[in-house]
Amino acid sequence: MKPHQASLEISYDGGEAKAAAKGAGGASDGPSAASGSQTYTVVRGDNLWGIAKRFYGSGARYLEIYKANKNVIEAAARAHGKQDSYKGSTAGWWLWPGEILIIPGTTGDSAGQAAGKSSSDATEPKLGAKIAGQTTAFSYTDAASGQSDSVSITLADIGKEWLGRLMPKRGASLGVRIICTNWGSSEKKESFDCGTFVIDDISFSGRPLSCVLGGVSVPAMDDFKSLPVTNTWEKTTIREIASQIAAKAGVSLYYDADTIKIAEIEQSRQTNSAFLYSLCEKYGLAMKVYNRKIVIFDIVMYEARQAVLTLRETDMLSWSFNTTVDGTYTGVNLDYTDPDTEKTIKVTMGRPGRMYAVNTQASGKYDAELQAAAAVNAANRGMQTMEVTIRADSRIVAAHCIMITGLGSLDGKYYVDKVRHSLGNGYTMQLSIHKVQTPVGSVSVSSAGSGGQTYTVVKGDNLWSIAKRFYGSGARYLEIYNANVDVIEAEAKAHGKTSSYKGSMAGWWLWAGERLVIP
Repeated sequence: MKPHQASLEISYDGGEAKAAAKGAGGASDGPSAASGSQTYTVVRGDNLWGIAKRFYGSGARYLEIYKANKNVIEAAARAHGKQDSYKGSTAGWWLWPGEILIIPGTTGDSAGQAAGKSSSDATEPKLGAKIAGQTTAFSYTDAASGQSDSVSITLADIGKEWLGRLMPKRGASLGVRIICTNWGSSEKKESFDCGTFVIDDISFSGRPLSCVLGGVSVPAMDDFKSLPVTNTWEKTTIREIASQIAAKAGVSLYYDADTIKIAEIEQSRQTNSAFLYSLCEKYGLAMKVYNRKIVIFDIVMYEARQAVLTLRETDMLSWSFNTTVDGTYTGVNLDYTDPDTEKTIKVTMGRPGRMYAVNTQASGKYDAELQAAAAVNAANRGMQTMEVTIRADSRIVAAHCIMITGLGSLDGKYYVDKVRHSLGNGYTMQLSIHKVQTPVGSVSVSSAGSGGQTYTVVKGDNLWSIAKRFYGSGARYLEIYNANVDVIEAEAKAHGKTSSYKGSMAGWWLWAGERLVIP
């Protein structure tokens, strides 16, 4: 049997902010409109604050660029139907791709730096392979939500190359793959793409002399995590908000959740990153940044998916388990103020017992229920948790579900919150997981054709109670049944029933995860 092998494949641009320059417009040393200046071509997602930060190191100097290009900026704004380029008191708010701006007080040399040119880039074209060859320890953290993916690379630097001529630069771009040979039943070479990262932390220590590179998966446009923004979002959806933020950050959006309408929400001096994280959390959605993408999905929906594999106790190198009832709940009591009548409305969801209290601002009962369900379900994910270390298995990624067996009462279905890959003394993965609990029910809001929306069935639901929730009368349950007869009957047969009927009651048998149209 051939030995198992795991190694790294790394691409490294060797320069500062080159990731931002790729496909992102940029500086040129061409003819400048003023002595000691260069030009920059605006790309989608740019703003003057970000451009000033790129060239001057401070976004607060954006007015210098505005004043040097006032005629160009204002003419472009008028050409696009704006009275001027201002938004509130901010000059030059409106920019369009293709505008060529003078960057006063900069030279061709600084242009090279902004575009990622460096002496190390010129003298060492295969820096990625060099990093991989000198790596003594590596870790990659894949989180389902709440943070960007990250890497840590420890390099042996006996020759002091990284301390000297190859000194790494903050803002340089790293692409990382883990290459496995003879890892599974196959003898083929397999690769696991960790993604693309921006170096944001560099440290040295000795003896022996070593260098540690810390990288995080963030959009090339640094404003996503650094520029405070004030904005009022009205009559929109979470998907549309995320789409606009992704476009400004110069990344794509992956959205896998129902449509959640937002009547009005204030973004008050928050970065787009912090604002979008908090908005998703408020409505029970996960969000992460991975490989130049903003990823958003419905956690309850992913918890309902099938497990990708079964992990036996004998597969585990080590494990620990924790269970608690502190901070977990059977249901939720929520109060919200009706925006039309200004009266306080009280709603109860879930089962009697340990009740979670929520007082929230909401545009209506439906919006309040969504927020309440998200809060109590998030709390309950801490009820039963495990830390498991295993020999690496690329089938397991954050947001997947796995089955645990061989641990008696701990057995069951678990959701993967975080995976930490480690290379050094072998290749292992540390899993942070929680046992999937029955979620507190909430309406699932997506458009389902003219005049309708959808609802995802949770354990304990029946058509009578669903009809009562939406129509105020359980007696109207047949309207929902007739609109979903194919789905309901197919699901019943899949679970071994001849039909969904119990006696004369249609749609008696429902299963968690069914998506029903509410006509």
